[in-house]
Parts: sequence; structure tokens; C-alpha cells
Amino acid sequence: MNLFKPFRTRSAARDEETDGQRFERLSLAVAACRAEIEREEEGLRRRYDDSRRDAGFAFEVLDRSPSRTRLAEGLDQQSDAILTYEKRLQTLETQAEILTRISGLVAELRT
Repeated sequence: MNLFKPFRTRSAARDEETDGQRFERLSLAVAACRAEIEREEEGLRRRYDDSRRDAGFAFEVLDRSPSRTRLAEGLDQQSDAILTYEKRLQTLETQAEILTRISGLVAELRT
């Protein structure tokens, strides 16, 4: 019975290479998530701006229109959409901040 088996270690160069590959994959995943957020945010901001502009026009027309009920309903829908866009934009901003922190942690691990 052999009580003392030889202790084998990996080379420091191999460990460094493995860590580098792991951190590179993590960095690429974070970058991909950031790109997704930016694309979603861009489209969402465009719809948000369009809704705000449309709501502004609706307010102007509402003052001069005899058909107030229909315009008021449309304005309510625009208001709901604007609030939904604002909430989602805030969520995306929070996600982007978290990814920035993760990127900083990955950079620290690489040193």
C-alpha cells in the first residue's frame, strides 16, 4: 500500500493560459449582453420618443376637438406606453450598470 502518492501540479503557464481563456469567454459574454441591451434600448428610446411626440400632438388636438372621448382614450394609451417604456429603460440601465461592475471584476481577476 502506497501511502504517499506523488503530488502533481499543473504548470503556472498552463494555469495562466486556462484562466486567460476563461476570462476572455466571460468578457465576450458580458460584451454580448451589453450589445443586446444597447440594441433594445435604442429601439425602445425611439418608440418612447415617438409616443411622447404623439402624446404632445394629442394634447394640442384635444383642446380643439369636439371628439374628446376618442382622443382622451388614445392619450391614456400613449401615457401608459410612455410609463412602460420608462420602466423598461430604467431596468436596462440597471442591467448595464451591473455589467459594467462585472467587467471591472473580470479586469481585476486578470491582473
